[in-house]
Amino acid sequence: MLSTQKNGLLRALVSKNEPTSLNTRTLMVCVASLLALSLCIYAVLSKQFSAQHADQIDQLLKAKASLINQPQSTGLKQAVSMATVFYHQGNLAGAQATLDWPKGCQLISGTQGSAIQRFKCRDGIRLHALETLLPPQQSTEQQITIWATHSSNMSFINMGIEDALGLAILVLVISALCSRWISLSITQPLAEITTSAEHIVDGNYDLRLSKSPIREIDQLTCTFNRMAKSLQERDKVIRRTAYKDQLTGLDNRAYLTLALRERIQSAREPVSIVIWGVDNLDNINEVLGHEVADKVLIRVARKAARICREHLVIARLEGNIFCMLLPRNLLDNLLNTNALKRILHSTLRVQNYQLEIQSHAGLAHYPEHGQCPETLMRHAEIARQLAKKTRQTSIVFEARLEQRSANRLELIAQLRKAITDNEFCLYFQPKLNLRTNNINQAEVLLRWNHPTHGIIAPGAFIELAEQTGMIRDITRLVIEKTYDVINLCTNQNIRLSVNLSAMDLEDFGLIDFMQKMNKKQPDASRHIVLEITESAAMRDPERALDILNQLAAMHFQIAVDDFGTGYSSLAYLKRFPVTELKIDRSLVQGADMDTDGQIILESTIEMGHIMGLLVTTEGVETQAEYELVRKLGADYVQGYWLSRPMPFEEFKLKHLVGNHDQLVQHL
Repeated sequence: MLSTQKNGLLRALVSKNEPTSLNTRTLMVCVASLLALSLCIYAVLSKQFSAQHADQIDQLLKAKASLINQPQSTGLKQAVSMATVFYHQGNLAGAQATLDWPKGCQLISGTQGSAIQRFKCRDGIRLHALETLLPPQQSTEQQITIWATHSSNMSFINMGIEDALGLAILVLVISALCSRWISLSITQPLAEITTSAEHIVDGNYDLRLSKSPIREIDQLTCTFNRMAKSLQERDKVIRRTAYKDQLTGLDNRAYLTLALRERIQSAREPVSIVIWGVDNLDNINEVLGHEVADKVLIRVARKAARICREHLVIARLEGNIFCMLLPRNLLDNLLNTNALKRILHSTLRVQNYQLEIQSHAGLAHYPEHGQCPETLMRHAEIARQLAKKTRQTSIVFEARLEQRSANRLELIAQLRKAITDNEFCLYFQPKLNLRTNNINQAEVLLRWNHPTHGIIAPGAFIELAEQTGMIRDITRLVIEKTYDVINLCTNQNIRLSVNLSAMDLEDFGLIDFMQKMNKKQPDASRHIVLEITESAAMRDPERALDILNQLAAMHFQIAVDDFGTGYSSLAYLKRFPVTELKIDRSLVQGADMDTDGQIILESTIEMGHIMGLLVTTEGVETQAEYELVRKLGADYVQGYWLSRPMPFEEFKLKHLVGNHDQLVQHL
């Protein structure tokens, strides 16, 4: 308490600039109130003491007068001897002329019901005088004046009851004002702190509180200002993190959207966006790992940033996708100088690996292709997907592409419904055995019996099914339908070929499914050929080899379809449990009129025979092509020259009942 009083009160008295504590202010008010209250009490008590003293003097004078009249009274003599009393033979006026009468005395009043008169003299002296008569036997002059004096030391605070009450009321008023002062010194800073807190809630961190004269409030405001500054700095970091890609250092999708919206609202000049992606990043990631893939993204980002100008924004949208926002004239310049092409197609050296970067871009312009950022980016992405599919460097968005994209989304929904409602059916295309001149094989082909559009060929939906993962369900559906008719085909010694997709060769769940089907019909697998494309087998050769070996162990035969169109390794092909090689129609069509084509076709057929495989030539459509492949030694022929794919009922009538060789006899 003493330390607080010393540090607060003295500082407040010595320096006006230093803030005082709330305790100090309260202490000052309490001390002032107690001091004023003490003065009031002391003044009242002094007044009462003075009145009592005056009454005692009056009693002494009366006692003196009685003693003069009765000299023989011993008790009165003892009482009078305790005080100094002056007397004068004569009246009051004569007594005032004596030397013992104090100077400057003024009559105050007389005591009611008494002959005593009171005077107020200089230096706080009070005088009480009494006129009395001597006994007749003592003097001829019978009148005598006696007086006594006393000092009023606290005369400067000697006040009446009314004055004391007034002083008490003044103390209360001062205390109320001081309390108000303390209250305002607390509530006003707290109100400012509340207002500042509301600004912080709204995201405004610039407001700072001023210093307070109260030490505790000043400490609170200083702490609050430091907190606001810390939040402001943290908010800057968060905003920087929110609008920056942490890997490449480029802007991200959120910042690009804001920048694009700002450019659109200002509409100072036409702007364009370019969206491109590192399309072979998945392969790099799978083969070389995440570290190399991340460095590739960083290098691509740096290369794109080198052409950055004042009005250009480059952002990484997600994964391997980048976007560039730039004025239309700058985009034209990039296209004319092939700078954009150098960004999309380049060779990078990362960790001693020479990597070829494959990218395709989609372009969209404001205001032609959209009025908001989301629409522009969506249209640019549609154009990019088409450029990637058609292997073009870049494509500018067109309105027809959006309809194509909408049709694609609708087709996905319809395709999922088709699987659920079993809208698929099987078509069969026979294969002619050139050794026996009989039909003893047929390829199972899928058709979608659409409720509105009728029969739809697989080329319209298989790629979409593979992209969405629905191809697994479709493959199982085809196999189930094939097992339903395999017994009828087995009776006529006809094998059926079923196509497997690339995703099927990566799905070990296919093995469990085939084992389940094989338990129901153990001998069916010997009459089923599973066709795979060479490109599908080479996506993950080791996994494909594992799955194919397990299928071969169940007595399924394996055929390589569309041979000659992919990049298969003969070393891997030799390891696969393959029994048949189907040469793609691109090597067959027109070979009868092309010497080089005939050499390639003959070499391929011969290579298949050297590897101990049956060789089927696909896509034979003319008599000349048929005679050529027969001459070159193919084992089977398949194509429109022989027969178009047909529904199962038609295939059954022609090849499974009656004379199933009637087609061959006709040929």
